[in-house]
Amino acid sequence: MRGRMRLPMVAVAVALLGLIALLATLQYRWLGRISDAEREHMRATLNLRASGFTQDFDGELTRAYLLFQLEPQAAASLESRIQLRYDRWQATAKYPRLIKDIYSVVPGATAQLRRFNPATRILEPAVWPADMEPIRAQVSTSGQERADGSGFVVRMLPPPIWDNLPALVIPMPLIQLNQQAGRTQFQMMPGLSYVIVLLDRTYIAGEMLPALAQQHFRQTGDGFDYQLAVVSPSSSSVVYHSTPDFSPRPDTEADATMDLFQVRMQDFGSIVSEVRRFTSTFMAGPLQGTGTSTTISEQIVLPPDGGRALRMREGGPVSIFVQQNAPLSSVAAASSTAAARLTSTLTTARWRLLVTHPSGSLEAAVNAARRRNLIISSSILSVLGASVALLVLSTRRAQELARQQMEFVAAVSHELRTPLAVIRSAAENLADGVIKDEQQIRKYGDLVRNEGRRLTEMVEQILEFAGIESGQRAFVLRPVALAPMLRDIVHSSGALIRAAGIEVEYEIDDGLPPVLGEESALRRVFENLIANAIKYGESGAWIGIRARRAGREVLVSIADRGIGISSAEQSRIFEPFYRAPDVIAARIQGAGLGLSLVQRIVEAHGGRITVRSDPGKGSEFTVTLPAATEQPIGRAAMTEAQGHGSQV
Repeated sequence: MRGRMRLPMVAVAVALLGLIALLATLQYRWLGRISDAEREHMRATLNLRASGFTQDFDGELTRAYLLFQLEPQAAASLESRIQLRYDRWQATAKYPRLIKDIYSVVPGATAQLRRFNPATRILEPAVWPADMEPIRAQVSTSGQERADGSGFVVRMLPPPIWDNLPALVIPMPLIQLNQQAGRTQFQMMPGLSYVIVLLDRTYIAGEMLPALAQQHFRQTGDGFDYQLAVVSPSSSSVVYHSTPDFSPRPDTEADATMDLFQVRMQDFGSIVSEVRRFTSTFMAGPLQGTGTSTTISEQIVLPPDGGRALRMREGGPVSIFVQQNAPLSSVAAASSTAAARLTSTLTTARWRLLVTHPSGSLEAAVNAARRRNLIISSSILSVLGASVALLVLSTRRAQELARQQMEFVAAVSHELRTPLAVIRSAAENLADGVIKDEQQIRKYGDLVRNEGRRLTEMVEQILEFAGIESGQRAFVLRPVALAPMLRDIVHSSGALIRAAGIEVEYEIDDGLPPVLGEESALRRVFENLIANAIKYGESGAWIGIRARRAGREVLVSIADRGIGISSAEQSRIFEPFYRAPDVIAARIQGAGLGLSLVQRIVEAHGGRITVRSDPGKGSEFTVTLPAATEQPIGRAAMTEAQGHGSQV
């Protein structure tokens, strides 16, 4: 029956463990796919944020470029036009302090520089700063016209973006296209001048870039504090970094890399509607690839003679050679080609944004998250597996306990039935008058008394065990002398000892100190041990009782030369209701409760019990208790020390 009950539980356990293994395999694959998807999502999100960062930064540069590109001819003075644009910038720009100074310069040998003073609203003559000398050299060259061998005049434009300062060099447009009655008119503007917008690098690195970093990378709610750096590839210097320890080189591999510091011609259409309300240089014409005039930086130069050739010269940012009186379509074609070259010049980024995940890289972050998820999920599955194993063990333990309880009930019933049967038989004989001799009546009375005492002892032992197990049993501890107790127990068991022909040998140290405990409980301990020695050591016909002091403890050993206990059974003999197979086979009566009760009482007194046994050679049980002069370390509920010693 037990086999039929255990087999389904084992099968269920195996099935559950197999299911857990299957879940672990599927979970490993799912986590791999989730990690890959998370990596791509994080990379796309990071690139989107980096793109937004660079677009916002370049958008401000583009707005400044368009706003400060002055029309070549206007009724208002140059000062008033710059003043109008400066006020507009201060009123509408998101980062108005981006512009540090505004200069105006006319190309030529002297390249006279004038600085716009926001306080006085005038252009004041200024000395070229040392860091702007490269711009001066370029502007001076661009103001000179020179003819090549083919009779064309060449003018060179300086680069519009100077990242080392940083600054924007904005030329006035020299071509104006007008459409009237369906016809496009081409008009050259005389003169050439530049507006130099000097940017505040300290403000860019200290406020503008940190604000953009906060907007695009630290207000996202994903819990990541990305590391950012803006570097200059030309000088290999760091313009801005979010943390001092993150100073990468321009070619450092990062999770996201974006170029910035460029005038975005592709964004002209979205910005021109704002700027055109204050300027007049943006007109519809055939050169508008994006809805704005491409003449803003084109350098158109007419040849001095009347030749009819149309040529382009390489080497300058934007240079166009146009035949005088050439058809407008040819001029437009040349201008479009120049516009393409200008686009390349304007949109060449000078700085680079590098973004790295705080863990070092997105790959490392995703792998760390995957490992963490694997550890968590594996731990959960391990707990489930351990739960299944514990369930199986608990079930088997419960079945074993139920079996032991049934055997205990059977053993107790037998133990109770035996004295009850003797008492009943003796009582019936006395009641029926079968026994009339006074000596026989006295003998029957002793029999009834002894069996009743045995019955009482058994019931008390069961109640003692139940009380200790429930925690309701409290021991009143006081000094107890062990030597007289041991001798008294042997004397009380004298009839059994004589009947078994057992010799009792004492080895008790003189001056043995008392122990701290409850006398009735300790008496039960040694009564059980001596009774077991009589019961299981009958074949050896010897019992040894030894008591001695060892430091702060008292050791009491009860030894016999009986059947002994196998090493495999020694770890289980203190379990409640357990009886060794050899004992059951030998038909030795017992309930399997005595040693379990002994162990619990000894441990409650702060002591311990050990066993040493060899099959066929006997057993020795040693009880170690603290001496009365020491405080107990057990779980005694109440200590009542009366007196300081006892007579041995």
